[in-house]
Amino acid sequence: MDTYFHFIPNLRIYRFIFLIATTCLSVYLPCLQVIILGNDSQIRAVDKDNQPVHKKITLEEALKIAIEKNPQLQSTRDQIDAAIGSLRQSKLYPNPVLELLAEEMPSSELGLNQSQNLVGITQPIITGGKRGLGIKVSEKSKEKNELERDTVLLAVIADTKKAFYKVVADQEGYAIAKKVEEIAKGIYESEKIRFDAGEVAITNVLRAEVELSKARNSVSNAEGNLQNSIKELQTVMGIPEETVNGVMGKLLTKPGELSLHELELNMKSNQPFLKASKKNIEIAETQLTLEKRLAIPDINVSAGYKRLSLENVDTVQMGIEIPAPFFNRNQGNIQKGKALSRKAKSENLSVYNDLLFQLKKNFNSYNVERRRVVEFRDKILPRAEESLKLIERGYKEGEFNYIDLLDAQRTWAETRISYIESLKNLNLLIADIERLAVIKIEGQ
Repeated sequence: MDTYFHFIPNLRIYRFIFLIATTCLSVYLPCLQVIILGNDSQIRAVDKDNQPVHKKITLEEALKIAIEKNPQLQSTRDQIDAAIGSLRQSKLYPNPVLELLAEEMPSSELGLNQSQNLVGITQPIITGGKRGLGIKVSEKSKEKNELERDTVLLAVIADTKKAFYKVVADQEGYAIAKKVEEIAKGIYESEKIRFDAGEVAITNVLRAEVELSKARNSVSNAEGNLQNSIKELQTVMGIPEETVNGVMGKLLTKPGELSLHELELNMKSNQPFLKASKKNIEIAETQLTLEKRLAIPDINVSAGYKRLSLENVDTVQMGIEIPAPFFNRNQGNIQKGKALSRKAKSENLSVYNDLLFQLKKNFNSYNVERRRVVEFRDKILPRAEESLKLIERGYKEGEFNYIDLLDAQRTWAETRISYIESLKNLNLLIADIERLAVIKIEGQ
């Protein structure tokens, strides 16, 4: 009996220990496997959305982040919310005024039994359609804020594209600098071997070493420019504190021809900044009409019940209160409204002229840069690359000397860098034209 009663608790203890041991093994066995056998799997840092922290982003991803997180764009969204609140407030009726009055109350007896008691209500009545005009002003203000949001959206998209294109160009520039460093290193090693063999003078080795040092400095400068461009892109996107490890994309190299007339028509029809300026005219004219209507006085209608306690009589009171507009007929605000209406029309013309000037300027620059890109792509760059290959081959065969190879290398690098710079300028102009004319420029 004693054995039986002691065995059951011990069995339970053993089961509990076995359960704990199994749990610990399931948790720590993978760790022991990594310690003993090692782990060949790649470790990746991820953010809260399980996305890689250090990665290259595409243009579409950059635009998506900018639209979501750019603070200037978010500010315009908040302004629209404020305009919605103003519109909602303009639709509300004025509150009635409740009145409770006790008159001729005896000082010897506090209370309402011996006094004349009044309970009344007064309701302001807005006349002249002023309430409807106020609602109309608020509606147009909300529409203007929406157009301003669209204007900022276009600007954010254009700035993001421009910053993205700068990163792409600087990545190309960095790759060119690395290529020049590789060529300079090969020349230096080759000249050193030739010097050791007694084929060239020490001056060739020194020159090659100087060129290699210059190439390495160019790599450092190119890397610094790339990092600055990435920081600019992060700032435009609204994520300056996060890490972007470059971009994935190419510069547009074969954009199509553009028609200035079509660009102007698109700008007139679709440019939200111009529409917002026109909306200011509508707001100013509606506000002027409202100021003229404000000269019409509003009416206060009142009704009440009065109890004459001494006479034991119940009475009903009615009243209408109409201000007499003898002195104040809102003359000053009407004059102000007329001036603001003229100002809005002048500003609209100024906005149109400024947008048209920017469009024509960018259009002309686009055509110049486009022809330059074509010249580089089809003629200059292929010849520079072919010349470098021929001279490299001839240098190895002893046909050309070090100076010839150095000149060819410099020509190739300068040509390639000029081509990338021209491509970058072309793509920046495309982003500005797309913002102004509200179009998408296609190409390759």
